[in-house]
Amino acid sequence: MDNDNSESGLMCLWGNLKDHPKCLHGPTLLFGRSIKGEVKKFYACSHLREPGKCPTIKNKKNNVLPFYDHRKLYLRFSNLLSNSQNNRNYCHSCNELFTSSEIVKHKDHDVQKCLTNHQMSHPTEFLKPLSNNKEEAQYFFTENTTKNIAEILCKLGAKYILCIGVPRLYEYISHNFGDKMTCFLLDIDARFHQFFGPLNYAWYNLFNNHFFNPEAKTLFKDFLTQENGRDMYIVCDPPFGGRVEPISQTIKSITDNHKKWNNIKVADDELKTLFIFPYFMESIIKKKSNPPGIVGGISNLEMTDFKVEYQNHATFQEQSNLAKKTSPVRLFTNIELSLINLKNIIGYKYCSVCSRWVLEENNHCDKCGKCTSKDGRQFTHCDLCERCVKHTWEHCETCRRCASKIHDCSQRPKIVENSLQCHTKGLIDKDCSESEAFISRKRIVNRHGGVVKKKRKKKKD
Repeated sequence: MDNDNSESGLMCLWGNLKDHPKCLHGPTLLFGRSIKGEVKKFYACSHLREPGKCPTIKNKKNNVLPFYDHRKLYLRFSNLLSNSQNNRNYCHSCNELFTSSEIVKHKDHDVQKCLTNHQMSHPTEFLKPLSNNKEEAQYFFTENTTKNIAEILCKLGAKYILCIGVPRLYEYISHNFGDKMTCFLLDIDARFHQFFGPLNYAWYNLFNNHFFNPEAKTLFKDFLTQENGRDMYIVCDPPFGGRVEPISQTIKSITDNHKKWNNIKVADDELKTLFIFPYFMESIIKKKSNPPGIVGGISNLEMTDFKVEYQNHATFQEQSNLAKKTSPVRLFTNIELSLINLKNIIGYKYCSVCSRWVLEENNHCDKCGKCTSKDGRQFTHCDLCERCVKHTWEHCETCRRCASKIHDCSQRPKIVENSLQCHTKGLIDKDCSESEAFISRKRIVNRHGGVVKKKRKKKKD
């Protein structure tokens, strides 16, 4: 089975990952590209998306990963934690904790000295975020976003949280809701071996559901089968530039295993998912996330109005000036939207007609039968277009659609094939509910590599 991407002409070819060749980062993914009517197939690293970057793909002999004795490293962490603050140091060059007596080994390195108790238990607050967008660029939640997601989970009655790529949420819940919720972190960042124990963290590749340490699979299963899998949730913050299809397949695999291992037959006990993605990629989640014939994964998720913000991202961060654009990243879920309680979070209101919490600016449209805004700004209904549009737009008789007041009528909508927004051949742009969102998508610098290929100048230190 295949699933194509209209932007790149690339197809994901599905099969059993166990049969695929492996690289340093686990099973490779099989892709295809149509060339002169024929599909040229090739395997590619699931983690390093830039061609030729994976050392195993370039040289099959170069297939050795760094070895991490997780238990030994966590024992070292525990010993350092019992020592005085002056004896705790971290080398950013070597990515390791060390005592002050070992400082000679780290001469001329980038060293952070005298780690506090808080820093030791919250490494995301001092570790330098990985910054290669084609590999594993990191953006950490703001304090408010972290706190609010934890509160949402608490109100839902969650007891066990599988954190995929959300280390800051893992830290916050572990230290503020430890008496109510237990977390297990899956993350591609191997530096966490230094700080989190093997019962709570596993080095993991989301794109091929690969555990780098085979022993971690058993611990992962033990976590998913606690209390027969009841009150268990996934919170996943994936790379926005990665292919959605393998992510969806991984979520489906985890969900299926949760059912099988716990012998779950009642829908209420199924694994609940909170998935974080930009609102303008909703149609990709809904219509292109799974290969034909495969049900599950993330295609059944619905978008909430809850905005997710990042402290170290120029676009997706909090804005002190409300006139500025705010983060387009939203929370998607398979939980009934009426249960996502945003009551005590500033900027949201309850719509009694929709029976859910929405952004304060999101007004209910009686003609559409729902709160229609997706980007946080007010929308108004156009009777001619038969849909809601941005309130700053006007209907243009020449273009036969709503558009910005100042626009070029010569740029009329064309018939598009395999539209990224609607994925329907022959649809006119003006009829695509996400056409205006596509413009925003083009302007936004993508997180974790590659949705937008426009290069920006590097800032000088």
